[in-house]
Amino acid sequence: MANRSNLAYDLSVYEPKKKAAATQEPAIKMRRNPVPIARRESAFRFIVTAAVFLCMMLAVLYGKVETNRLFGDIRDLEDQLASLKTENVTLAAEYEGRTSLKNVEDYAENVLGLKKLDKSQVEYVELDADSVIEIVETENRNIFIIIRNWINELMEKIGA
Repeated sequence: MANRSNLAYDLSVYEPKKKAAATQEPAIKMRRNPVPIARRESAFRFIVTAAVFLCMMLAVLYGKVETNRLFGDIRDLEDQLASLKTENVTLAAEYEGRTSLKNVEDYAENVLGLKKLDKSQVEYVELDADSVIEIVETENRNIFIIIRNWINELMEKIGA
C-alpha cells in the first residue's frame, strides 16, 4: 500500500489572503438592503396566509349568520303555521255548528216551510215475489248499438 500523506496537496490555496493596506475595506459596512430577501419572502407569506385565514373566517362567520337568519325564518313560519292551525280548528267547529242536524231542521221548517212526516203520510209498497222487470227497448237506436248487439248475438251462437 502506498503511504498517504498531505505532501501532494497545496493547502496554501485555502488560506486567507492578505490584502494590501490601501485596498483594505473599512471595518464598518453600510447595508444596502435593510431587510434580507428571505425575511421579505417570509413576511409576504405571512401576509398571504393571514389574508387567506381571514377570508376563511369571514366565510364561516357569514355562514353562521345565514344559518341563524334561516332558523329565524323557520321559527316565524312555524309560529304562523300554529296560528293557522288554531284558526282552522275554530272555523271547523263553527262549520260543524252551522251544519248540525238541529240547524238543518230549523232551516227546513222556518225558511223552506217543510214539516216532519207523520205516520199517516208514509206509504209502503209491497211487491210479489215473482215480479219480473221488463226493459222496453226504444226505437231510437243508432248504428253502433245495432252492430254491437249483432256481434253479441253472433258470439252467443258460436259459444264463446
